[in-house]
Order: sequence, then structure tokens, then C-alpha cells
Amino acid sequence: RPAAGGRGFVVHGRTVDLSRSGAGVTVTCELAEGSEVVLCMHLPGSGTTLDLRAVITRRKGFRVGLEFVQPTAEQRLLLSELC
Repeated sequence: RPAAGGRGFVVHGRTVDLSRSGAGVTVTCELAEGSEVVLCMHLPGSGTTLDLRAVITRRKGFRVGLEFVQPTAEQRLLLSELC
């Protein structure tokens, strides 16, 4: 479905692997390697959403590998608490 503001589209997925530098995600449609995305994660127990810019570095069917792009200091701190 189209994303808010009319730029891009929303793809739902499930994070299956998470590190401080990236994530493995199973998605509901095929996405091209090299595409820029925003990973929106709902953090358990906090009601907070973490939005991370990323690039798809590898793809195999509906499984993609993401590398986070310039996370903020706050995002890096949250990731270090999660990983």
C-alpha cells in the first residue's frame, strides 16, 4: 500500500535477525537489492517505534538483509539495548 505522504509504499514483514548494524527480514513481496528502505520496528514493552534507514544488501526470495544507514546516537543506543 502507498506510504504516508505518497512517497514509496509500505511492505509488512517480520524481523528474524537483528544486530547493531543491520537486520534480516522476511517480507511480503520481493524487493530489489540496493533499494533504500525504512525499517519501522515496534519495540516490545515500550510502545515506541524505531524507524531506521537501511539498504537491502542481499535478497533471497522474500528474505532480505538490511544494512542500517547512519543511525542516530539514540537509535544506536536502542539497538545496543536490544542486541
